[in-house]
Amino acid sequence: MDLRHVRAFKAIMQTGSTVEAARMLGVSQPSVSRLLSEFEAATGERLFTRANGRLIPRDVAELILPDVDRTLAGFEGLLSNVDRTALPLRIAAPAGVIAQIIAPAVRRLLLERPGQKIVAEIMSYHDVIAAVASGRVDLGFVKAPVEHPALETVPLVTVGTDVVLLSDHPLAAKDQITPRDLVDEDLILLGRNRPFRAQLDQIFLHAGMRMEVFIETQAVSAACSFVRQGLGITIANALLARGASGDGLVCRPFANAPQHSFSLAFLKEPSRPRMLAIFSKHVQDVSMEILAQKLR
Repeated sequence: MDLRHVRAFKAIMQTGSTVEAARMLGVSQPSVSRLLSEFEAATGERLFTRANGRLIPRDVAELILPDVDRTLAGFEGLLSNVDRTALPLRIAAPAGVIAQIIAPAVRRLLLERPGQKIVAEIMSYHDVIAAVASGRVDLGFVKAPVEHPALETVPLVTVGTDVVLLSDHPLAAKDQITPRDLVDEDLILLGRNRPFRAQLDQIFLHAGMRMEVFIETQAVSAACSFVRQGLGITIANALLARGASGDGLVCRPFANAPQHSFSLAFLKEPSRPRMLAIFSKHVQDVSMEILAQKLR
């Protein structure tokens, strides 16, 4: 039993309905029904009877209500004495996402909430999902789709694929680049264990070509650093590619390439829903601003 069960019980006592209780708590009706079942199992008592579509409290429910009220009052009193900015907002994302998207979003958050502490952990998209689901972090930047029973997601953007190259490269004059354009080019690509790399393999195979991979790395930001040194060309999702471009690099759309969807993931019943909503909006705004930039 935890506070979610106690709050669900109190909301049902107040409304006489799991539907109304769900609306009061800002969760789904099935979640309230499940919490009630778990609360009854923990108490060992059936707490309500159903009549005319309403939940009628039994005597035992009326008996425990004062204790429930005291428990909730004590907890709310504790929260009122806690400095919420003293609790860090814990975020997880790959390194390039932290640098290009999370950092500007954090800056905007701190303008609204000075003193808010932040913990930003760098990890792969796969590890981000596990970290959010375990409660290690509050919010994670992930590639969609995400299928995990404990998580909810907020869609951010869906983007195409870009080729990143030096601004004085002959291919920079093209509006769009095809696999055929990359014959004899040294490619700098993400490691072959990634799904996107497998998709690129299929694109080149369908074009009757083999990719000439010169350098392999594990991050778009690292690949772009190699491109900036004149060591080749990289192919990456347009969001991170455009975020890393500039300073001598340009992006050009890669023809008939995969789409990439990104989301923010958090627990279905987050401890700080308003904070997550505020920060999620900043992340979305930064992402859209990156995509709105010219290809340079």
